[in-house]
Formats: sequence, structure tokens, C-alpha cells
Amino acid sequence: MTMLRVISAALMLASSVALAHREPAAAAPPALPAALASTPHLAAIRQAPDFTLTDTRGQQVRLAQLQGRTVLLAFIFTHCSSVCPMLSSRMGLLQTRLAKAGLFPARIALLSVTVDPQRDSAEVLERYARRFDARPGWHFLRDPPERMRPVLAAYDEWTKILPDGDVDHPARLYLIDPNGRIREIYSLAFFDERQALLDIVAIDKESRAAPRR
Repeated sequence: MTMLRVISAALMLASSVALAHREPAAAAPPALPAALASTPHLAAIRQAPDFTLTDTRGQQVRLAQLQGRTVLLAFIFTHCSSVCPMLSSRMGLLQTRLAKAGLFPARIALLSVTVDPQRDSAEVLERYARRFDARPGWHFLRDPPERMRPVLAAYDEWTKILPDGDVDHPARLYLIDPNGRIREIYSLAFFDERQALLDIVAIDKESRAAPRR
């Protein structure tokens, strides 16, 4: 990332962690950045930890098997009343834009992983997915808590149950390139699907231009 994007991402992440999921349901969405990076520079951060989880139809989805496609990975839970629905709505907009660009689902996969598997059953996640017009290629994933813990730990996605039953968690999204490398980490509360589209298009062009082995 450029120094400007590093500073911006750090400030947004600090704000989102402080806010977490404590915003009232009627709160206005946080302002999106006015400037977008039309030619993003996305350095490889690290290899994305592999995992296998189950989708709402009982099919196992393994991250490593998605190599060859760009992946946007989000951590959400369905009982959230503010930030997670906002994120999922923006991912729905991104899904539409990617489809119009001819990239989804052939070259792009969207993954939404619950951090609250005890309440988010397959049926609950399926209803949630329908709210945002999720199409094949956008997977909503879960498993029993004991299988979820190592996945969440691998992405430093800690959770804390609050007294009112809400779930506090770091609120991040990971953009993973076709070689399985994390190329960007977004703050959930300030996720901008317009910038994500530009980033995904840039990675896709890079992947197509890479010499075949």
C-alpha cells in the first residue's frame, strides 16, 4: 500500500475497533472517503491462512481450492444491527458491479464467515444471505464453535460477548489474490465497495498479465 493508504487504513481501523458494533441501529453510516485510488499499489502482505468451512447448503468450501480467483473475505454475524448489515449491503453492491464487469463469479469469490456460530445456524445464515441478494459465488460459512476457533485465531478475529449479547470483534475484510496472498486489509466500518472494485480489477489485470508457468 502507499504511505497515504497505510496511514488512512490505520486511522480507520482504530476508529472501527473503538466503534465496533456499539453504534445505535439508526446511526448514519460513516462517511466514505472522497478520493479513490484508481491505480492502487497493493503489495503482498502475507499468505492467507488456509481453512475449510461449511456453507449454508452443507458444502465444504476450502480457501486453497479458490486459488486462481481473487477472494474477498469478511467476518460478520447476523444479529448485528448496524455495521454488519451495512457491510453486507456494500458487498451486495460490489457483487453487482463485479458481475457487470464480467468478473463475478468466474474470477471472484466472496466469503462471509460468521463469528457467532452458536446463533448463526445454516438456516439463519441462508436467510441473512437472501436479504442481500447473495448469488452463487458468494458463500456464507460456518461450522461448530470448536472448528471455528482456529480459523478466527488465524485471522486474529477475536470475539468478546458483551453483556447485552452483542459480539465485539475487530471488523476486518481481507482481499486475497489468485495466488492466495493477502493484498489488502480493509476496516469493516469504513469499507468502500468502490475502492474494493478498483483493487479487485487491478489484481485481476495483474493476474492475467502474469506469465503462465
